[in-house]
Amino acid sequence: MLPGGIFLLFRESAASVATRILEGSLALHLTENFRHQHGRRPAPAEIRSWERSLPALVNALIEADLDDVEVLVEYSLPLTSKRADAVLAGVHPTTREPSYVVVELKQWSSAYPEEDEPLLCRIDSYA
Repeated sequence: MLPGGIFLLFRESAASVATRILEGSLALHLTENFRHQHGRRPAPAEIRSWERSLPALVNALIEADLDDVEVLVEYSLPLTSKRADAVLAGVHPTTREPSYVVVELKQWSSAYPEEDEPLLCRIDSYA
C-alpha cells in the first residue's frame, strides 16, 4: 500500500518486469500480492490477462529504450474503486519533469489506424 491508502500489486522498472516475465515468475508474484492484499486468489481471467497483456506492454517499453520506466501494476485510482491496469512513471526526456501514463490493457488481437484521424484506431469488434 502506498501513502494515502493507494494500492498497487507491483512496482518495478520495465527491465525488472521483463526479467520476471522471462523467468516465468511475474504472474505468480502478482497472484501472491493479490492474495495478500485482497485475502483471496484473483480470478483465472485476471491472471490470464496479466500473462497476455503485460508482456506486450513491457516489450514495447524495452523496444523503445524505456527500460528504466517504472511499471505500476493494478494501481488503484484515487477517490474511486477503479483500478488502472498499469501506470508508467518516469521522467520526460525533454523537460526532465516527472511523467506518467495510465494504461488500460485490452486483449484485442488487432487494431487499425483510422484513416481520417491517425491518432485513433479501430478494432474489429467495434467497427
